Amino acid sequence: MATTWVNRCSEDLECLDLEDEQPLAQLSSMQTDKMTLFFTELLDHDRDDVIIDTDFDQFFERLAHFADWSPNSSEFHILLEVKREFIDHFINPLPAKWGDLPYYRRVCGPEASGINMPGRTTLDGWLARWALHLSEMKRFTDLPLYLQYLCKILFHVIDRTTETCTCMCTYALLSKAMNDELNFVSKLRSVYGTGAITKPALAAFYRSVIGLNAARIDEIIDTAYDRMTSNGYLILDYGTYVHCFTNWLMGKNPNGPGQWVLVPPKDSLPPPPFPVDYSALNTEPAKLEPYAPDKKTNRHSVIV
Repeated sequence: MATTWVNRCSEDLECLDLEDEQPLAQLSSMQTDKMTLFFTELLDHDRDDVIIDTDFDQFFERLAHFADWSPNSSEFHILLEVKREFIDHFINPLPAKWGDLPYYRRVCGPEASGINMPGRTTLDGWLARWALHLSEMKRFTDLPLYLQYLCKILFHVIDRTTETCTCMCTYALLSKAMNDELNFVSKLRSVYGTGAITKPALAAFYRSVIGLNAARIDEIIDTAYDRMTSNGYLILDYGTYVHCFTNWLMGKNPNGPGQWVLVPPKDSLPPPPFPVDYSALNTEPAKLEPYAPDKKTNRHSVIV
């Protein structure tokens, strides 16, 4: 019996090599949701599913306006540096080691937007770039400098009670340190602010920068602040905010504090898998009851 090989590919389409078409990294569904909200709510102002460099202008100008930073201030120039880094990483062509791969040529190349015009990024390209950047990062200090500095900017934008001139690096320091990562991280750690974000300050940020209406803010603000402060156990100072920001980028599961750093989730969140009782941590040592597996007790929780 004779056999015949049949080419079932359309004459108008090239058969895809599935191995070559696979991305090198992928975001989790939760990371995808958070970065999609960043794209659609804060950057894609004309709702055409494509962003260009000027879309970043509006976002960073909104931050500067809310913080009342003038164009001549060092803080404003720092914003410009961070904005340029975003454009370089998310609008400009990918490095050849990624951009020459078939998947990234299709998703992040100039033809991805359907009009063969460089300098534009679709939502799929935006998510693919984030996946590449975050794939090898495990902690805050692994982040590139512009993302570490974005965290500092957001904290001071929200916590406007802290004197930013004494807590933020100057523009000259940032420019010089961009070429010296260890020096930059050292300087960044040395200028931690002493302020803390309050619930009204977070609500004002949601209203003026994120664009939520009053009803939506009233609906979510208690949940947002509780998640970011472990139900009020922590002060939302810069150290705590770093953990929230890191979870925003790297958190792969729901109910993390990072979901409230920028655009809050639009859908209701699933309840936590179990309640956390913090009362034992605030109990006087003399009142703590030693645990014994064979002893009956009235305790409600066990410290582990």
